[in-house]
Amino acid sequence: MERGLITPGRALDVGCGPGRNALFLARNGFQVDAVDISATAIRWATERSEGLDVRFRHGDAFATEGSYDLVYDSGCFHHLPPHRRIGYLALLDRVLAPGGHFALTCFTAEEGTATPDADLYRQSGLSGGVGYSPDDLRWIFQDLTEVDLRRMTEEPPDSPAFGKSFLWTALFRKEVQRTDAGVRQAEKP
Repeated sequence: MERGLITPGRALDVGCGPGRNALFLARNGFQVDAVDISATAIRWATERSEGLDVRFRHGDAFATEGSYDLVYDSGCFHHLPPHRRIGYLALLDRVLAPGGHFALTCFTAEEGTATPDADLYRQSGLSGGVGYSPDDLRWIFQDLTEVDLRRMTEEPPDSPAFGKSFLWTALFRKEVQRTDAGVRQAEKP
């Protein structure tokens, strides 16, 4: 936001937890819907909402409908087993408006499990979360245009901002296609 890459609009916070990012977005002019599978997290988030206009919902983020200018995920994606990526990509395809942005924070390969997908099913769980390389993320989100992909900046403990260097921070955009008849969503090849 500070660099002007995204502007306020409708936002969806996927796996919002106790609401830190949903509340940040609301304070910065976004109309926010936030969803998490944990009823406890939603209760905490609602208690922290300070009268901000955030619609917290307990449930399955993959069932979300609507159109959003920004879909934000800080910590949900890297806790999904590989077969759930199909539903995740379907969610983005369905709810991310043409020209909208997808912002992601997830584990680097050094922090998370950098195990090949097939091997994840041979072990009993994700070992705390899946780690990704930049090429992994570019391949998974290849239908979106990369705007920014970098290691997150480490922030000191007393900083008001969150930042851990073992995380990727990425911003992708869903392109629009211009035609003689106007603007329409880009078609997949």
